[in-house]
Amino acid sequence: MAQTFSEVERDRILHFLGYPEWKALAQSIQLGYPMASQPLFLVYDAFLRIGAGGVASALRDLCQCEACESQIGDARSRMKAEAVGNIRLRANEADALRRELQFWTKRLADDLGVVVNPYSQMSWQGMTDGISTRVSG
Repeated sequence: MAQTFSEVERDRILHFLGYPEWKALAQSIQLGYPMASQPLFLVYDAFLRIGAGGVASALRDLCQCEACESQIGDARSRMKAEAVGNIRLRANEADALRRELQFWTKRLADDLGVVVNPYSQMSWQGMTDGISTRVSG
């Protein structure tokens, strides 16, 4: 039997790719897909098309995303301290963890052959490269 994603795994993948877990999608159609949710349809299609090796790879990368997210949550308690005894905390720990999460999220998207949601609100932290990406120059 071919390996597939469980419902919980699909929901976690959608979370890291920046897509909501919707019960119903938009009613207006553009190029055969609901407008503003086209990338989400591509993710759902990928869930059906991906082979067993791709599922295994995606699940490994999903574990990395979850580990990074957990570390970001743990780091919040350390953001308050300037120093703890002789230990000095890295001021950029949270930013480094966010960059690590970005790497694994993009790796997960590559596993599925899809894009991270270009409408994701995480773009303000530099987490996505979509239409909301800040342009400077």
